[in-house]
Amino acid sequence: MAAQPQIPATVPADAERLARFNALLEQAVETNAFQRRRLQGLVPLASFDDLAALPFTTKDDLVVDQAANPPFGTNLTFPLERYTHLHQTSGTSGTTLRVLDTPEDWAWWRRNLGVVFRAAGVGAEDRVALAYSFGPYIQFWASYEGARDVGAMVIALGGMDSLQRLRTIRDYGATTLLCTPTYAVHLARVAEQHALTDALASVERVVCTGEPGASIASVRRRIQVGWGAKCFDHAGLSEVGSFAYPCDSCGGMHLREDEFVAEILDPETGEPVPDGSTGELVVTALARTGFPVVRYRTGDVVEASAVDCGVGHPGRWLPQGILGRTDDMVVIRGMNVFPSAIEQILREYEGVGEFRITFYSDPAAMDEVKVEVELARPIEARAIQAQLRQTLGLRVRIVPLKPGILPTQVGKARRVADLRPAPPAALSRQG
Repeated sequence: MAAQPQIPATVPADAERLARFNALLEQAVETNAFQRRRLQGLVPLASFDDLAALPFTTKDDLVVDQAANPPFGTNLTFPLERYTHLHQTSGTSGTTLRVLDTPEDWAWWRRNLGVVFRAAGVGAEDRVALAYSFGPYIQFWASYEGARDVGAMVIALGGMDSLQRLRTIRDYGATTLLCTPTYAVHLARVAEQHALTDALASVERVVCTGEPGASIASVRRRIQVGWGAKCFDHAGLSEVGSFAYPCDSCGGMHLREDEFVAEILDPETGEPVPDGSTGELVVTALARTGFPVVRYRTGDVVEASAVDCGVGHPGRWLPQGILGRTDDMVVIRGMNVFPSAIEQILREYEGVGEFRITFYSDPAAMDEVKVEVELARPIEARAIQAQLRQTLGLRVRIVPLKPGILPTQVGKARRVADLRPAPPAALSRQG
């Protein structure tokens, strides 16, 4: 019998959260050279209304610091011998960043992933298959710790190809799969192609992260139909921790505002966006003291909403999860376009396989969008093109391909190419 989902406790009052926030800042100013340079004279805060006085932190800030002070930089609150865990970012959106954790910070990671598992209904009776590599990237190790936190059995699938993973899931009776949304779709397709659909039978839930997708209605539906299991979404970053947990009742995610100070800001002005508008998520982890990041610009775009999920789960509700990333968004003929919006439409068609999105300029210097997509039924290309035109308000050229033409995406999917000329001068982001 599956465990019942369990949500975090109520978000503490602002006074308690502000006290934790100030304690983090004051310790960082005292013993963390990187933070002292940035925060000295600005702390403590009298209220959260004063947040804007603090500078943002970006990945580039941390990367530049590590380049100047190799290999780990100066964003270390304690002597190096206090740190026991080393991970690094994937480098898919820039230079690799090394991230260190103390035993206390790693225990905090474990509790946070435990919250994700409990919210998805994972308990001690479950067998959790982790379809990640064993490398220095944090998702496998944090998920492993989260499964241990709820007492579940871990089935590590690193070092296996898709067929081996499916057979292992079947042979061990895995009840929960963790992977990216892209890989969940791919693995179900491989099972169908190789007569291994019996490998899907024991899986009750698929818990996704690593890219926008599992909160996109059509992608979530594709995963749930393919696996015959419920799909959950959660979010986090190596730099800051796991900052959102799945909403079992209504889909999407909730911000972990018991453990994070979260802001949704206009990426150009740095000002809070009104309800109903989209903005960049900026977070500060309250309990990660060894490698603190203050007002970290995640690059994740979410919708600010005052609407709750309807069942009272704590933390602001993100019904559509992560909409996209600021570095993925492009402006085509004055309209903001996220690749996830294109994927939402593509996944509504059952015969869609891999796809590739290219933004380019035609000889008349008009910005255009081309989507190469594997279609089991090429005749659907015209219908897809019409729906993209109706939904996005843009003409998108669809190029149908035979299945198997495009490279398979199994990790964090990178399906976008921007071939347009660079603008004469790029505006720097506030940091």
